[in-house]
Amino acid sequence: MTAVYPAEKDHPAVPMGAVYAGHPPMSRVAFPSGHEGWLVTRYDDVRTVLADPRFSRNLLYPGAPCLIEPGDFSTGEHSILNLDPPDHTRLRRLSAQAFTVRRIAGLRPRIQEIADDLVRALATHGPPADLVEEFAFPLPTAVMCELLGVPFAGRERFRQWSRVIVTPMQHTPADVEQARRDGAHDMAELVAAKRAQPAGDFLSALVHARDEDGDRLTEAELIDLATQLLLAGHETTVSLISTGIFLLCRHPEQLAALRADPALTSGAVEEIMRYDSPADTSLLRVALEDVELSGGVVRRGEAVLAHTGAANRDENVFPDAAAFDIRCKDAPQLGFGHGIHFCLGAALARLEGEIALRTLLDRLPGLDLALPPETVAWRPPLSVRGPEALPVTWTA
Repeated sequence: MTAVYPAEKDHPAVPMGAVYAGHPPMSRVAFPSGHEGWLVTRYDDVRTVLADPRFSRNLLYPGAPCLIEPGDFSTGEHSILNLDPPDHTRLRRLSAQAFTVRRIAGLRPRIQEIADDLVRALATHGPPADLVEEFAFPLPTAVMCELLGVPFAGRERFRQWSRVIVTPMQHTPADVEQARRDGAHDMAELVAAKRAQPAGDFLSALVHARDEDGDRLTEAELIDLATQLLLAGHETTVSLISTGIFLLCRHPEQLAALRADPALTSGAVEEIMRYDSPADTSLLRVALEDVELSGGVVRRGEAVLAHTGAANRDENVFPDAAAFDIRCKDAPQLGFGHGIHFCLGAALARLEGEIALRTLLDRLPGLDLALPPETVAWRPPLSVRGPEALPVTWTA
């Protein structure tokens, strides 16, 4: 019998990677859309599926398989998530200009300033407080707004449609489609404003690229790319920060070690991404030809879901993988993906995660959960994973 994906969990706090880590390397599953495909769980196989050009992300053709609906988790048919080379290469080359090493490094003082302001407000407010609402959401949102040139004052508006897009199982297909239209409408208005009055932000640079050389970027691609960057640039980091604090509070010996030794901070971010990533699986792909993996052969035209969460718990790669340990593991975790669709904002997310953890631990002594951990509400499967809210307390 074909298993249903995603599987039932004992508790919402259990990562899907922990559920699937013990599954066979390849197994047949049925997705919520009704389509069937292969679930791949081993580290080396997952890397192959994510990086091998014989697996395609171009799944908008008639009858193409999908997890939930065509264009899963994207902002539209022009989304960079749905493209293969050469179109993907062209859009990625343009968008990568926002995330150069120099640009990201130059953001450190501003990210720290934002984090300091937020934690100062938390201290003034006093415990308890919702870490998601008061810190984890506004920090990456403010950074991405400034990077792209999106008014921070409009954050509640784009929070509404972005939230629907990244939690599709909580909404009807019509609601998801409306959220995509709302996002495209808002971004089209911003593009028009940047066209009329350009600034030194990345959205203005994209508008310039579109207007100076239309062969590089169509208007629809411009709007969709900017929308996708805004959405992905804050939603996943909100979850990285809040999930990280949840895990550290659940493992007080790890929290104490990190508080005492700032050198462990980058390793802590990597371990959070390995143990319980905001994106605990990958996007569906289709084989363009027969491909042999360790568990069998994926035939041409078959769908395959590479489960990064399970791969990050492969005992052959991460010994004692079920343990949360902020001291770095040997192999690179796959929470940011792999191959040509590797997360564009990984360096920015890592930097924001490091600054967030250090600022919270250094400035809020005794930081801990303000309610029993089993009562924390989590987003449902097939969403950007993370706590809905995270009430915390500290020594005032």
